[in-house]
Amino acid sequence: MANTNLLKSLVEKEMISTFCQKHQIELLHLSTKQIHSIFNDMEPDLIGYQPCQKALYIGEITTSGFLGQRGRDFHVGAVKKVFEAFSKFYLFHDDAENIIKRTNRHFLEVNIESIKCFFIVPEGSKFINALGYRKRLFDKGYMTLETIELTKDTQDIMIKILMDSRNENKL
Repeated sequence: MANTNLLKSLVEKEMISTFCQKHQIELLHLSTKQIHSIFNDMEPDLIGYQPCQKALYIGEITTSGFLGQRGRDFHVGAVKKVFEAFSKFYLFHDDAENIIKRTNRHFLEVNIESIKCFFIVPEGSKFINALGYRKRLFDKGYMTLETIELTKDTQDIMIKILMDSRNENKL
C-alpha cells in the first residue's frame, strides 16, 4: 500500500523548508482554531512572515500531477488543486485587511502590511505543462507559481509513492 502520508510529512515538509529559506520567511505556528479564525475556515498549507517586506506569505502545495496521468501531462487532481488555490487566494485578497488585522492580533511581534500567495509544486511537475488556458489564473495577481527543487532522495521517495499509488489505482 502506498504511504501517501509521506508526501505530507516528508516531501511537503522539505518544500516548505526550501521555500522559507529562499524567501527568508519565518513560519507562523498557529492552532487549527486560530487558522480557521484568521482565514475564514480555510487552511493554507503554508503560513509565514517575511519581515523585510512585512508580508504574510500563504502557500498551497501539491505533489499531484508530478508524473502526469495516464501517460499524459494533464492531471485532473492537480488542476483541481490549482482552481481551489485560486479560489482561496481570491477570497484572501478580497478580505486581506481583516486577515492582516487578525494575524497581527495573534502575533504581536510581527507587523504585516500585505499578503502574498503562492501555488507551490515540485520542480518538474508534468501537469504544469498542460495547464493551457488555466495558466492565465497566475496572471491575475492572486497567486504566483513557485517550483521547488527537491533533494534527489526526497524526489525518489515521492516518485516511488506516486508510482505505488498509481499502480494501486489500476487494480
